[in-house]
Amino acid sequence: MRSLLKKLFTWTADQAIAKILETQAKKGFCIVDYLYFAQIGGQRLFDRHQAKIDSAWFKNLLLPDYKKIDIRVTRIAYRNAIQHADLVLPDGIALQIFYFLGFHKRLPNLNGTDFCPKFLAHVQQHHKMNLVLYGTYPDLLAQTKIYLEKKGYAVSYTQDGYSNLDRKQVEKHIDPKAINVLLVARSNIDFPIQEIRSEANQEMISKHKLIVLNQWGTFDFRVGKQKRAPELVRWLKCERLRRVFSDPHRNVKKIRYTLFFFKYIFYYLLLKKE
Repeated sequence: MRSLLKKLFTWTADQAIAKILETQAKKGFCIVDYLYFAQIGGQRLFDRHQAKIDSAWFKNLLLPDYKKIDIRVTRIAYRNAIQHADLVLPDGIALQIFYFLGFHKRLPNLNGTDFCPKFLAHVQQHHKMNLVLYGTYPDLLAQTKIYLEKKGYAVSYTQDGYSNLDRKQVEKHIDPKAINVLLVARSNIDFPIQEIRSEANQEMISKHKLIVLNQWGTFDFRVGKQKRAPELVRWLKCERLRRVFSDPHRNVKKIRYTLFFFKYIFYYLLLKKE
């Protein structure tokens, strides 16, 4: 449990931006994942996973393929992906509270909906940037591209999440004189496809010197399919609860998995289990 929590980035958004760019400059690429408590509960990330998984096996798997895999294998692969990511950004109040109870240190809330626009704006201001979008439904992807281009961003290639990413097309649209950012929005609470596939496709990511941001559902917020809560609700840390009522089909399962929070407080923090 503690080894996983220690992986979390614990500084400010500005420091996260600097760290991403520094990692890309030194290492040649950077993979950024987000972690929130529903994923810890849903994927049983605090369970002991001793088995090793060959990540190359996951290179080309799509959602129908994941549904055929033993869920325990998916959980092992996801935990490996989180542990090997260059940065893991904390998302949500439940994770902040649990981390504080365990480490007596506050976490920033670097959720993708807020952090990604800040990151893109910073890079755009200081560097030439080229965006590649992969994920979500075709219509939402098209709207996201239009939205980003209206913001002044160069989007060179898009592909929906219901086919394998065309590596040859990505290669054609890489700008060697720019910072190339791949925004991925292809995952759900039970099948964390984007994180596992990023881990499995590091050779391609490294070759093209990509910064990969595994964004979950943030494309939906960019085009208005999902609405942000009013500022007061966000300040009260009740945004997730509001989403349950506004879109129960999408969010009830996330809340249910977040309830592992209480079990884990007792088991890992009070009983000091590892």
